[in-house]
Amino acid sequence: MKKSLLLMILGSASYAMAQNTSDQIDPKTVNSKMTVEQTQAVEPASPNSTFTPSQEGSSSLGKFRPDVYDFVQIGITYYDLQTNASIGRRAILHDDGTVTMAWTYSGSQSTVWDDRGTGINYYDGTSWGSFPTKRTESSRTGWPSIGVLANGNVYTWAHDFNDGGFIMTQNTGKGKTDWTSAPEKLSGTTIDPIWARAANNGDILHVIDNMSGQDDNFPDVIIGGIKNPTTYSRSLDGGKTWVDQHILLPGYDSTRYLAGGGDTYAIDVRDSVVAIVIGGTTKDLALWKSMDNGDTWEKIMIDSFPYGAFEWGSKLIPQADNQTMNDGSIDVLIDNNNDVHVAFGMLGVYDEDTTDEFMSIPQFYNLFHWSENTDTIVSCGTPIDMDGSGTSGGTLYDISEETTNSMGSDGNPSGGLSYAARYGSTSISTHPSLSVDANNTIYVTYDCPVELFYHDYGANFRDVHISYSEDDGETWAVTQNATQERYKECVFACLTKRTDDFVRFVFQMDVHPGTNLQNNGNSGLHPDVENQIMYAAIPVQDIKERNLGQHTLSANPVEKDAKVFVVSQNYPNPFSGATSVIIYLRNTSDLTCTVTDASGKVVKEISYGQMNAGNHQLEIDGSDLSNGIYFYTLKSSTNQVTKSMNVVH
Repeated sequence: MKKSLLLMILGSASYAMAQNTSDQIDPKTVNSKMTVEQTQAVEPASPNSTFTPSQEGSSSLGKFRPDVYDFVQIGITYYDLQTNASIGRRAILHDDGTVTMAWTYSGSQSTVWDDRGTGINYYDGTSWGSFPTKRTESSRTGWPSIGVLANGNVYTWAHDFNDGGFIMTQNTGKGKTDWTSAPEKLSGTTIDPIWARAANNGDILHVIDNMSGQDDNFPDVIIGGIKNPTTYSRSLDGGKTWVDQHILLPGYDSTRYLAGGGDTYAIDVRDSVVAIVIGGTTKDLALWKSMDNGDTWEKIMIDSFPYGAFEWGSKLIPQADNQTMNDGSIDVLIDNNNDVHVAFGMLGVYDEDTTDEFMSIPQFYNLFHWSENTDTIVSCGTPIDMDGSGTSGGTLYDISEETTNSMGSDGNPSGGLSYAARYGSTSISTHPSLSVDANNTIYVTYDCPVELFYHDYGANFRDVHISYSEDDGETWAVTQNATQERYKECVFACLTKRTDDFVRFVFQMDVHPGTNLQNNGNSGLHPDVENQIMYAAIPVQDIKERNLGQHTLSANPVEKDAKVFVVSQNYPNPFSGATSVIIYLRNTSDLTCTVTDASGKVVKEISYGQMNAGNHQLEIDGSDLSNGIYFYTLKSSTNQVTKSMNVVH
């Protein structure tokens, strides 16, 4: 089926869902592995004109709105489509507490984005580097993965838009900006692959990608009877040579798959264990696990689509059956016990008239999780019921039709609506990212609409939400809003795969729901604006004590003290001029810094003024201090924390 037709189907499907409450999914019809409630998609609400950004200050939301949360900006991009579905591997927490983050970058405000490529920034323990102003590669790329090779070099892996195949760039160690492209490339045999996900154990590199043409001038690729399939490649020497190149994993065959999909797969590697998950709409969600670095594989079915190898419009599916399927936006994680966890969004599908080219595709509110330990699918996250309406009145969440609508094939919002903010073929809660800490607590972030907070065009804004599980994913904590922006679009969060005392992630933020790439249309509804790339480091303690909260409108916000958390030691240390430190502030407060010498004498006082909740990068000037050990105390209205620093001129 042509891509334009697929977009038309999805746009019409989301509109049909919005107009017809009979499109609800009965939990009893969900796959037998499902054990959740409130999985059905219900009728999105029409936005109330009272709740618009321009009227925010005077609206009835004012007294309920939480403090603004601030996070550290680490870059920008005008190219705003970070993925078609799954997020990928773009965040590294190094063993020494430093962090590397990546994203698809473009500093060009255009519809061409000739400078598109991998943007990288590095956190040296206390401060981030300057915003990158160029990509790591020598030519136009997109959708990067990052990792660290055996020699300590950080690599980026992305597809070469101009010449095809994949470009691997390396620096000479974390934090270095001397990026060079390897002479070797991983290309296809008959056509160039695209949309890769790469992960590695030392110099053993594993890559999954989509074998598809990059535009309509390229013919379809057929391998093993599958059109444009997901393929696997493996290198034992850091990408110089390949022992496996664009092969089909065992059990990934034409009996279950007619075609592959872009970005509908995920990979994780931990020591010699490799986990690959492949999904997509009207497709199985399946795991391939290797315990020997990819020599042998076991296929595990997570959720099978009942019609097997399925072609759109080929099967009469009664509405009463309401078949479920993953939305292709998935993530996979190997925990400390080498057990695999998978998070994904969910859709429904039915087609009662196969004579036309339309299917109804209800979207689910919930995000879902599957664990190898339990072999059960459970809900691991939801939007937040801001007004406390519950299920009374028929609408659980007030999410507008514009939020769930896709752009039609004619370049306009479908169904007669004025705006479309849906992210591709994904569901309401989507773009999951998974992480694990030393205690084997599993964390998941995802983005979903914020009930009752609308853009002027009528679509809900999205925030990054978070939940966690302390029992291998069997049960999950109540969802909390991790970004709390409300009137900005916070999406595409990517966690570091490993978590220490802080849950760390990178995300994209701008002032319009949806993306320019998918939701601009013929009328310029979503202009090409600068998107901020943001870094968050949230204390695990605050997440587990539910201090982020939900900030529903039915009750006053929970009062929180303004506790100060120091993300890590000041850097550089020792230093001669200025040093800096990143903090997390639990609540809005005035913040001061008092510097004392070894005898306890106050030698410097700094006022930072009132600071919002969230992350901040602070600078301490020590150029006027003598050599020696000093102590700096960061003090809020209710809390203080003291650390030492060393001045050496």
